[in-house]
Amino acid sequence: MEVTVHDKSITNEQKNEKRTITSPATSLGILRKQLAAHIGIERIGGFLFQYGWEMGVAGGKKSENSDKTLEELVIEGPLLHIKSGQITGIDHTCDITYNQDGEFSTLFGRGEWIGSYEVEQHLRFIGESDKPICHTLSGYASGFMSTVFDKPLLAKELTCIGAGDEQCKWVIKPQEEWEEDVEHDVEILNKTPIVKELEATYDNLVDQKQIVTKLSDFQKQLTKEVVNGQGLQTLANIAFTTIGLPVIIEGLNFEKLSSAGLSDEELKFIKSDTVDQIHYLKKQNEYPQSFREKTFHMNAYQRVVVPVLVQQEVLGYCSFIIHDVKKSNHEEIYLFLDHLSNATALILLKEKVAFESFERMKGNFLDQILDGKMEAAELLNKGRYVEIDFKQPYRLIVLDYKDEHTTLEEEFLYEEHALEATFKYFSKANIQVLAGHRKGKLVILLIESNHINPIIKEFYDYMTDKFKNHRLKIGVSNSQTGIEKAKETYEEAIIALRLAIRKQIVHFKDLGIVGILINSNNIEGIHTIAEQELKELYHMVDNKSDELFETLYFFLMNGGNLKNTSIDLSLSMSGLRHRIQKIEELLDKDLRDPDVANHLLLILKALIVLKKIDLR
Repeated sequence: MEVTVHDKSITNEQKNEKRTITSPATSLGILRKQLAAHIGIERIGGFLFQYGWEMGVAGGKKSENSDKTLEELVIEGPLLHIKSGQITGIDHTCDITYNQDGEFSTLFGRGEWIGSYEVEQHLRFIGESDKPICHTLSGYASGFMSTVFDKPLLAKELTCIGAGDEQCKWVIKPQEEWEEDVEHDVEILNKTPIVKELEATYDNLVDQKQIVTKLSDFQKQLTKEVVNGQGLQTLANIAFTTIGLPVIIEGLNFEKLSSAGLSDEELKFIKSDTVDQIHYLKKQNEYPQSFREKTFHMNAYQRVVVPVLVQQEVLGYCSFIIHDVKKSNHEEIYLFLDHLSNATALILLKEKVAFESFERMKGNFLDQILDGKMEAAELLNKGRYVEIDFKQPYRLIVLDYKDEHTTLEEEFLYEEHALEATFKYFSKANIQVLAGHRKGKLVILLIESNHINPIIKEFYDYMTDKFKNHRLKIGVSNSQTGIEKAKETYEEAIIALRLAIRKQIVHFKDLGIVGILINSNNIEGIHTIAEQELKELYHMVDNKSDELFETLYFFLMNGGNLKNTSIDLSLSMSGLRHRIQKIEELLDKDLRDPDVANHLLLILKALIVLKKIDLR
């Protein structure tokens, strides 16, 4: 079969008339589905609105060429809408207002679209939405009415069957009136064409690629210098050269570790400014004790800060100083600061590990000293390697804590933290010490100085604040000369620690005759005297023996004062009197006799040191 198609010329009248292409609703549903797949469900609204708008404008221009009034055109618009097949029916009411001179002023329309093809196709190809989806219908109504009235009018769908509502209800009014309604979005009329958006997206991707490349190169430079053993100043110089902003790397108290791009005067001013700002924020309860990132807004500049984290502990801060805020992108600055902070953390971690390794080596050396198996000459010789002159007078400090741990792992963790805190304290105080653990206690060899007692007190306060859940006690030896006597000096600190019952810090020199007695190793003699003087109380093995020893000790320590003893023991006065009477009966002694009291107190202290009784 032969089919012939003859080309026919188009008349001038046909040329002036825009062509109309009809297509089934299903094809528009497929188009909708593809748009959602390629540009995203959130973006198809603007695209379809513009599509409907153009159709509405075309219909409006065609209608406005007629002799019909505005009221008649308002009626014709919905009829054209139905004729296009987009809806099957409409319920429409429109109020038009004119000025005194008869010119159009404003309009308010509302109604319901019946049989929306968009609802049908959206539910078929995409599914139910969480917001109205009749975008082409809104666009058509907006375009038609804006063209007819020569004024930007915007139709907005308020409820939609496609979003689970019972009806597709809409409202149309001037665009500026929508702008006053914060509940509705009017940007849809001003949507950037997709091609333009793609161009902008491409430009943005190019910019992002440049930033990522720059950030990657920055990280490589930092890593290379860290691997090569360079210090913090090198990192600061690289950051300043790369970013072009002044940089500061500081310690935990904002003391400068390194900087670039700032004079000493500027650094001094910035530190003062920052400290004042922090004090102010603390007063306002707005300053975070630990923060991931923060921007301090000063009068003439901004300071962008990121902490340096090592093993989940803040060891310092990295900052960029911004003078021209408008030209700076804080998000990018934070990215570069994060990399600088990580590189700084590696250097500080390296220094921390080296420092702690050295301190632990010194702790092992302390163990050897306390074992007493090395000659004095060898000790003096090795002392040079740990930077301590053993020819100087020294003291030994033993720190113990009330064991609140439930597992060996928790106890080990505490010991590690306690040792680390000790290193930090004495390093910051610029005091050379040997420190380590021995028999579950922290032992410190400290070179004697004129301010030894305040130093020990400050160290106790520091540790107490650091470990609030522990009851710490310290025993301090006498000052000693000759490192070969360290073992005996350690025993003095242990004896003092055992008598730290009412005080947190006890010096061996304050023990008087008790210290001398125990230090003379007269252990057998002490037990013999205790057995003779304490009689049945010494041999009691039931649970009441401890409370009777405790009652006797505090009664004698308080000089026989019942009120103070009652407070120390948290015991009623009648209960205390009953115990005192029982003790006097067991000992067959008058506890208010000064000679008897002093004699018994000396024996009790000796037993405490020998761990015969434990009152802590």
